[in-house]
Amino acid sequence: MIMSMNMASDISPAGGEGGPHTTMVGGSKPLHRFIRGEPKSTGIVMMFIGSSLFILGIPMRLDTLKSSAEIFTPFWLGILFIISGLLYVLTERNPSKQLVTASLALSIISMLGVTVAFFEFLKGILRIRESHDSYDYYHEDYSATESGRVVALWHKQHMYQLISLEAVFMYQSLVGMVLLIVMTSFARVALHSSKTQALVVMQDLPSPD
Repeated sequence: MIMSMNMASDISPAGGEGGPHTTMVGGSKPLHRFIRGEPKSTGIVMMFIGSSLFILGIPMRLDTLKSSAEIFTPFWLGILFIISGLLYVLTERNPSKQLVTASLALSIISMLGVTVAFFEFLKGILRIRESHDSYDYYHEDYSATESGRVVALWHKQHMYQLISLEAVFMYQSLVGMVLLIVMTSFARVALHSSKTQALVVMQDLPSPD
């Protein structure tokens, strides 16, 4: 632990002027411990992941098959990641207790969001698979024809594409969760250190005579 100490400028012997001398022991800039987590680099990664979730969610939302984009999961999770990343970058440029506290609060909210979104992505995969099975059931006779087999093949490939996107979303959410946990740990340490200070009182020292 790196600790800085502000020492009293003068220490008088017994009988000299002045009473007890005090010095504050503790980190002079404990909030800078948050910087050890490289918030700027982490923030850029978070904003990239969030932007990717948002952009890839647009074509999924326009698709006819049911997916996680139907309830806008990639969009609100992407926005959470973008805001969290932006806050990390701002905190590194100007570390303050308010920004670190905001980063901690938003990180916790984002972790809860990732937990919900992960299961929504999983449900999205099941919905896409169910839609494909329903299509095969209701178009079984049509699939026996040449044109029907072409359409069925296209529909199957389309299903795999959407499932792949859902899997990518799940992976991105897990990466984001790891980064959020790391930054939450650094934020808690920084805020805890800012509250921990020790006051040392140095009584009059005996005369060297």
